[in-house]
Amino acid sequence: MTSCEHDTALQTRSVHDPRVSGKRFALWPLWPDVHAGGARSIGPGFAAACAGLLCLACGDDGDAEGDPAPSSDSSPTERANLDVATRLLELGISGGDPAVVTALVREDCIQHGAQVMDGRDGLLAFIGASEARGSKAVQIHRKLANGDHVALHSTYGTGDNRQVAFDVFRLQNGQVAEHWAAFQAWVDPSMTVSGNSMVDGPTAVEDRALTEQNEQLVTRMVREAFVEGRSELFAGYIGDPYIQHNPQAGNGLAAVQAFFASLPMLGIELAYTASPLALADGNFVLVASEGYLGTRESYTVFYDLFRVDGSKLVEHWDVVQGIDQDTVPHDNGSF
Repeated sequence: MTSCEHDTALQTRSVHDPRVSGKRFALWPLWPDVHAGGARSIGPGFAAACAGLLCLACGDDGDAEGDPAPSSDSSPTERANLDVATRLLELGISGGDPAVVTALVREDCIQHGAQVMDGRDGLLAFIGASEARGSKAVQIHRKLANGDHVALHSTYGTGDNRQVAFDVFRLQNGQVAEHWAAFQAWVDPSMTVSGNSMVDGPTAVEDRALTEQNEQLVTRMVREAFVEGRSELFAGYIGDPYIQHNPQAGNGLAAVQAFFASLPMLGIELAYTASPLALADGNFVLVASEGYLGTRESYTVFYDLFRVDGSKLVEHWDVVQGIDQDTVPHDNGSF
């Protein structure tokens, strides 16, 4: 599925409100950054911190604040689902234990990640290849749960090969039935515009009673400002201060607006054409989108995580991954 096939509608798969309508293209402030392995890792001006395979972040990486414990208001099923996803990453993928994968992943698991074949066997093959590359370590920074969906914000790998990742899982009867993911190369905090790392900041899920309200706020912003292209509306959603973790963007609203203004001068085409997936848990809302960056032929996925406080967006993490659709080992699409 190409990005242009979605230029007439924004359809968000959401735990609460499954459909959001929208039109046209939206510009997003991003700079192309690193190209590797056929997939473009990008450092956007407001959205970007793509994700990948597992990383054990050290203290000088800018650690997240505290352990990513689930909300105390999570249901027993949500807590069980978080446990399954955590064990899959830490013991199955990072630990390389095929028995864990066999127990926690359905045989017919649907895969949307660009690197992994369909089914349980596809994941097992991917783990084997990762072990051969030495990309095993993982650190989970944030854990979100809503109903049968779980999202994990993690780093994969070590040293110069680290990647930041978002993994989203749909669980069915205690097993992973569907998986979405995006990856982006790690940028050292000493090289980021804001001085923040790609993963530091609050981790605790709060205000769970406001989950649906916060999801509606963020998905409305994405629809209006980025899919419909009404970027002037973005300022009305942003709090002060606004903390940025995209490695090429500064903190605050003015930095975001500067990115928007710079795109035409840099000759960069960027569009969000659809946002098919959203997951909210209290004060955190993750929205996954597709579109293009660079040229209209450069298919790209954008995973944006926002922290909401007082009905304003106050912090942003992201992952942006360019995908060569001819090399994806399945026909499921990114969403």
